[in-house]
Amino acid sequence: MRLTWKDALATVAAGANVAIYVAFTQGADVPIIDSVRGATGAILLVGIVGGCMLSAAPEEYERKGPYMAVASTLGGIALLAGVLGLITAGELALAVLFYATVALWFIATVRHAFAPAKTEALR
Repeated sequence: MRLTWKDALATVAAGANVAIYVAFTQGADVPIIDSVRGATGAILLVGIVGGCMLSAAPEEYERKGPYMAVASTLGGIALLAGVLGLITAGELALAVLFYATVALWFIATVRHAFAPAKTEALR
């Protein structure tokens, strides 16, 4: 399968998440992301919009097997860490959210780049 414009936009979203996390960890005085809750909310929002909505594979590709188990688990971990980060303002939750989000982007991009397209038999 070839990478699409959706993968390119998901990569931009992943880059934005990296920029947000690095700015937070370096103590940048940037509005909203200068607190754990702000950085968590920003990464969660960019991850949901940029990751979930854009990196979904088209319907003609197989959606079963170990990839879905790993992706679903990482997605659940990211969501849980995001919610916990917003509630508790814990830096560990922010870190888990960030790394889970980047891992999701990475495995989705690799899968989209190397997985063969599922073709229907000619009738």
